[in-house]
Amino acid sequence: MTFLIAGHDTTNVATCWALYLLAQYPHEQDLLLPTARRTNLKDEVIGKYYIPKNTEIFIGISVLQRLTEIWGPTTDNFDPKRWLNPSLSKNITNLNYLPYLNGARGCIGFQIKKRVFPIPKPDPYLGLAVSIVES
Repeated sequence: MTFLIAGHDTTNVATCWALYLLAQYPHEQDLLLPTARRTNLKDEVIGKYYIPKNTEIFIGISVLQRLTEIWGPTTDNFDPKRWLNPSLSKNITNLNYLPYLNGARGCIGFQIKKRVFPIPKPDPYLGLAVSIVES
């Protein structure tokens, strides 16, 4: 219980201060873009690009979440039905759908949820079959 309360309080204070300071310095808002930073652990070729070992890679999450190659032509629209479209959902993996990020720097709440509330089925982005229920 202490963890939940302490986590809530610190998140609340940090968010309030961040919003206050951004309001005081609005020109700094332009520098903010949701990204994830990773260091390449070995020489790798991704697509047609060679990325040497120890290269820092910045992943623009907001750009990744709106790629038409993954999400289809209606990527900017709220469209829950896209999860029911097999031609789109087959493109979704843990590496291109990042609501919790991945790896050691991922959301601690997601890891706690998996341990405290284990479910036999995977989460939707891991391939859960979703169907429409008629009421």
